[in-house]
Amino acid sequence: MKLFTIPNYLTLLNLSCGVLSCVLISSSNGNITPQTVTIVMILMMISLVADFLDGMVARLLKQSSPIGGELDSLADCISFGMVPGLMLFAMFNNLSTDFIFENENLKISALSLVALLVPAFSALRLAKFNLDEDQTTYFKGLATPSNTLFIFSIFSLYFNNGKIISPEIDTYLLIAISVIFSILLIVDLPLFAFKFKGLGWQENNYKYIFLIITIALLALFQVAAIPFVILLYVIISILFRKKITNELD
Repeated sequence: MKLFTIPNYLTLLNLSCGVLSCVLISSSNGNITPQTVTIVMILMMISLVADFLDGMVARLLKQSSPIGGELDSLADCISFGMVPGLMLFAMFNNLSTDFIFENENLKISALSLVALLVPAFSALRLAKFNLDEDQTTYFKGLATPSNTLFIFSIFSLYFNNGKIISPEIDTYLLIAISVIFSILLIVDLPLFAFKFKGLGWQENNYKYIFLIITIALLALFQVAAIPFVILLYVIISILFRKKITNELD
């Protein structure tokens, strides 16, 4: 079994960017600067591109293998499980005043432990995905990259502006995000994937609607549009659930 193939190198690039993001976020001890946010964003985008390409390249080069699939999930657990968890951890710590552990290098508040839900449920989601043979043309529950994009947009907004909405509301908002999006990762809700059997409007109308609205939102609001894009994705999937299910059958 070949370990060192081009698809596996891409997967390892994904993993390496995730590890570096973890180092940057955790070493800041809550003092996240806009420069750090920008570097994490670049690393996250590299991870997303590598994660998208590894499977496609494996199919094109006929280098798909069981070890590639396992390696992909392990990389995703870091880049799209641990990284968003640390983003939430940093925001919770920044909002907290009482710490259960504190030294010159690390602070841990009781509230920040809520952030552990995201890496835990991301690992559950990836394990479930590996064993579910139905998820070839669609997703059951929110994919970990989509969840990471949502949490990153909140992370970026918080550390660039000093708040999400207001200091009084932000803590409760982050708790809600941690719980709701952890559940979305594992819930058996069909969410469409961008796999086109044809380009016709009738069979792909909900995908085109999503793309048109997404492009408009990103053009108007840039990173701040990402939470609304992810929510739109979930809402459209629910509204067109019957059509998605019929396509799967």
